[in-house]
Amino acid sequence: MTTSETSSSYRPLISGAHLVGIEVLVLDGDARVHAGIEQLLSEAHLHVTCVADPARAEVLVERQFFSVALIDIDTPTPRAGIATIHAIKQKSPTSMVIAMTPRRSYDDAVDAVRAGAIDLILKAPDSVAYLKDRVIDAAGRSVGKREVDSVLDDVRGVHEEFLQRFMEAERRAIDLADKVAGRDRAHIDQLDELRVLVVDEVDDFVTAMTDASPKGFSFVHATSGGEGLDRISSGVFHYAMVAEDVTDLPARTIARTIRNQHPDTVVLTFLGPADNGRVELVETHGSRPLVQPFTDAQQLLGRLDELAEAWRVKARERRYTQAFREKHYDFLRRYVELKTKIERAMHDGPG
Repeated sequence: MTTSETSSSYRPLISGAHLVGIEVLVLDGDARVHAGIEQLLSEAHLHVTCVADPARAEVLVERQFFSVALIDIDTPTPRAGIATIHAIKQKSPTSMVIAMTPRRSYDDAVDAVRAGAIDLILKAPDSVAYLKDRVIDAAGRSVGKREVDSVLDDVRGVHEEFLQRFMEAERRAIDLADKVAGRDRAHIDQLDELRVLVVDEVDDFVTAMTDASPKGFSFVHATSGGEGLDRISSGVFHYAMVAEDVTDLPARTIARTIRNQHPDTVVLTFLGPADNGRVELVETHGSRPLVQPFTDAQQLLGRLDELAEAWRVKARERRYTQAFREKHYDFLRRYVELKTKIERAMHDGPG
């Protein structure tokens, strides 16, 4: 626990002239503490707002930014302020929180710091000067962190844009190399046949698709989720269609397993054809409707060309990405390291 004994070694980081307009929130149940702190900090040109209710303090933090929050850990009841510190840091991460206590307690100090406080100051006459210095220091740290976070956010955005532009330039370079070499880009990712695995306990749907004999597609039927997973692990499938009403395994589990273990396979789930039928594309986060309502197999047959082109686009993107990774592996490694450092600095900065 910090006391005024250390104040002799402390030097404020910013002068009073730079503190005009900086907001400080004080939570304490004693009106005399309000008056004393308000007088003390107004001398440093700080604007002070005092409250006695933790709920009110949290509402104020949501409405406006306070560079510093002084929280009495016994308001409204002993140690209740610990939870308030945590709540304020959750709502305003760049606010610097200083806890105040009427007693010397190692446990209080540890819990306050864990909740997000940068210091725990004893409420005693000989701590007044230190409290003022500590608030001024915290205000400077808060202002500095907000400025640094703003710069880091800009840096992060510029780096993301640079990477996207770099990758786009590499795509154009690959396309140009294909053209110079006489390779027709339109045929590089073409396949003689797109293989589709249909996991469905009944054969009505897969029979309708097979009977239509769509050019460039072949269909393989699995009558259970287990069989479907066995088939896809032993062969190459460009699409997998999983019926939502498969009973041996949850359809979502089958779909996610296929997508995770075979990232090149495009996974769809379907219900029907029926009045309440639907076809959905399974993506990294959730899924999105593809055909709804799905009442007739012809609806999907009419979109097979679209699905084939979607797979080819995905294949081209894989080719671009693989070539970029192979050519610029060291750059990407350093880029990821830098991005991680920026994220960590923004998350774990002062306070």
